[in-house]
Amino acid sequence: MLVRHEISDAVEVFVLTGPVGDGDAGPLRSALLRALSLNPRGVVVDVSDAGPFSPSAVEVLTDVRRDAPGWPRPALVVSGACPDLTGRLDLPVHGDRSEAIAHVDDRSTAPRRCFAVDHGLHSPSEARAAAVRAADDLEIEPLADDLQLVVSELVTNAIRYADPPVAVEIEVGDDTVTVAVGDGSPGRPRAQSPDPDAEGGRGLLMIDLLAEESGIRPQPPGKTVWAAFARPTTNGDAPT
Repeated sequence: MLVRHEISDAVEVFVLTGPVGDGDAGPLRSALLRALSLNPRGVVVDVSDAGPFSPSAVEVLTDVRRDAPGWPRPALVVSGACPDLTGRLDLPVHGDRSEAIAHVDDRSTAPRRCFAVDHGLHSPSEARAAAVRAADDLEIEPLADDLQLVVSELVTNAIRYADPPVAVEIEVGDDTVTVAVGDGSPGRPRAQSPDPDAEGGRGLLMIDLLAEESGIRPQPPGKTVWAAFARPTTNGDAPT
């Protein structure tokens, strides 16, 4: 197996050539996991000129996909697979590399609410009100207070330190609720260590305490900052 590595629009692209056998499975897994550790938009594996694939090599692609399920986390997708390989893969397959890159931002069919935010002084309070309405619409009222806090902090940061457009997205999955705020600047926010008597600087630290998971997704020309919460149960029942 020969591997060529490229970066296209914040997507890690691996172009494979030749047979991909058992001995290639370990190096392939390491390369893909190393790419995912950089938190890209996604990872595309172009197999147009690769094959045949051993069962262990196919298993690597399926296993790594579990670590890269898609928005707001990175997405692992394949391009150029023949029908036989496509049938063996448990992950999205696209016709060519350009199509695969275009689809790393695909959303699931989970219920969601999206709203744009003006780049102005009153934007955080307007975003908080919209988050409360979204929590009601999506039937996740127990999370309304946490969503308000997180949306307020992320929108405030976007207004202060980033360029427009600013947009909020709230998704309700089977087990998690994800809130994401996108803006037009690529710079990544960093958690601060403010003095005990400082009035601000604790936003990201607070989000880390409230959320089960959080991250930053490149979204050229800007980025998306997101946080995920456990989906609240209804009447003591497990989420469905």
